[in-house]
Amino acid sequence: MGRNFPPFCISSYMRDLISEFISRLKEADKETTEVLASGSNIHNFDSYQRVLGVRDGLKQAAAILETLLSEDDEN
Repeated sequence: MGRNFPPFCISSYMRDLISEFISRLKEADKETTEVLASGSNIHNFDSYQRVLGVRDGLKQAAAILETLLSEDDEN
């Protein structure tokens, strides 16, 4: 994660695609949070940990993509 890549420009098509992907990641995160809150499909601690891991992965992916878009805005 500590790598610094040279600045680049994202085309408007790619920007739209990345924005859509971020939106879908956030929706999936919301659904995962609802599963955690309701307890549905969580039958034991291992299931709970798996769902938390999925949620963390969704959050990390969205954050990485948002960083890419913000870096492009700065350039």
